[in-house]
Amino acid sequence: MYDSDEYDNEDWIDDEPEEDQDDTMICPACGAEIFDDVDVCPVCLHAIIHDTSPWSGKSATWILMGVLGIIATIVALVLLFP
Repeated sequence: MYDSDEYDNEDWIDDEPEEDQDDTMICPACGAEIFDDVDVCPVCLHAIIHDTSPWSGKSATWILMGVLGIIATIVALVLLFP
């Protein structure tokens, strides 16, 4: 039989939003809080440019070390397999 007390408990409902569902950012033009996946601010119509460069946020030291590592690997391969 159906036991109403067993199913009336709503503890199983997850009220917390998913972590990436409400990712927002601040519009650089007007300061409004907007979703980070929009291309145009809905408040001021300012175009939002998303930085997708793999070099963004990396210091010059890490970039130099990466380039030197690639060069060292190529030199080692050339010397091993003439």
